[in-house]
Amino acid sequence: EPKVLKSCPDEMTACKRLLDKANLKDYQIGKTKVFLRAGQMAELDACRAEVLGRSAIVIQKKARTYICEKQYKLLRFSAIELQRAIKGQLARRRYECMRREAASLIIQKQIRMYLSRSAYKTTYSKAVCIQTGM
Repeated sequence: EPKVLKSCPDEMTACKRLLDKANLKDYQIGKTKVFLRAGQMAELDACRAEVLGRSAIVIQKKARTYICEKQYKLLRFSAIELQRAIKGQLARRRYECMRREAASLIIQKQIRMYLSRSAYKTTYSKAVCIQTGM
């Protein structure tokens, strides 16, 4: 109990407060020792074991949280990288399709223009031949 030790300047009063906090009765405090009745030491050891057990649980919880977070972040990063690669590939394919479509439209336009000019020329040359009598 660090709070008890900080609040009490005297060791004797700090020791009394610690023992009262542990709910121990019938103890005696000497100059350098604390005298406990039979079985009270076992109670203190049980309290100590309980506190250590809770501390171990907290440490395990923190360690498991750290490991799971690390694993989650790695999995999330991998998923994002995979999505990035797939989206890039799809964008390249889409661009290639758009480029081919634009090129096919230009080719169609040129062919239609060529065909209409050749049809015009044939029609115009026939009309000229008919008018001139050739």
